[in-house]
Amino acid sequence: MEISEQSLRALTRSVDETHRSGMASMRSDIEDLHNEMGPGRTPHSRRQFMARIAATSAVIVIGSQVIPVKRLLPSSFGAASGDAGIAAFAQSVELAAVAAYTAAGATGKVKTPGVLTAATTFAGHHKEHAAAFGAAAGSAAVTQPNPKLLAAVGGQLSGAADEKAILKIAYDLENAAASTYLFALGALTSQAALALTASILPVESQHAVVLGQVLGLAATDFVPKFETVTAAVKPADYPVGS
Repeated sequence: MEISEQSLRALTRSVDETHRSGMASMRSDIEDLHNEMGPGRTPHSRRQFMARIAATSAVIVIGSQVIPVKRLLPSSFGAASGDAGIAAFAQSVELAAVAAYTAAGATGKVKTPGVLTAATTFAGHHKEHAAAFGAAAGSAAVTQPNPKLLAAVGGQLSGAADEKAILKIAYDLENAAASTYLFALGALTSQAALALTASILPVESQHAVVLGQVLGLAATDFVPKFETVTAAVKPADYPVGS
């Protein structure tokens, strides 16, 4: 580990404070979203959302896997289009992150106490983010992790040699989550959905920053990734249901 246990614990507490601050406003954001998407309201169409995706060439990078993002939308996405559908997709990504951290812990290869604490804390954040996105998605909400994303991460975890390798996979996953929500900010239409996503994005970004420091990466290695949608996970590549 490239930083001290004390520094890692301090960084983890700082991220947790950011998370708690964002969660404080999420209930009202979700209520506003449902009000905006109520009877008589017209969310943006599946066609518009697909056009936005087609205009990008984003990929997700998990370990050694480079996976195109524009195949993420399931064929049934029309039933969950608009902001609610994007929220459901984000929920599936968050559930995959929870499952990934759980699987990482189960390998027995993560042994540093501070790293275990950070992983548990970050998994808790993802669980709460999943619940928030699920509440925003309403009837479009999902209950299972995104299957393709979880399979991609799971395959990398099973082959990880040690704690450092697992940390790199977690770092890539957090980068993908942050980039995904940056992409979502360009696809969402309601102010409430934008506010909810904007509350969650910086927490995912800080997760990656912490993990990057643990890995000893230079700031220039991870900061630029939060400014583009290059690593975004999109529904056409990772359908919410299999």
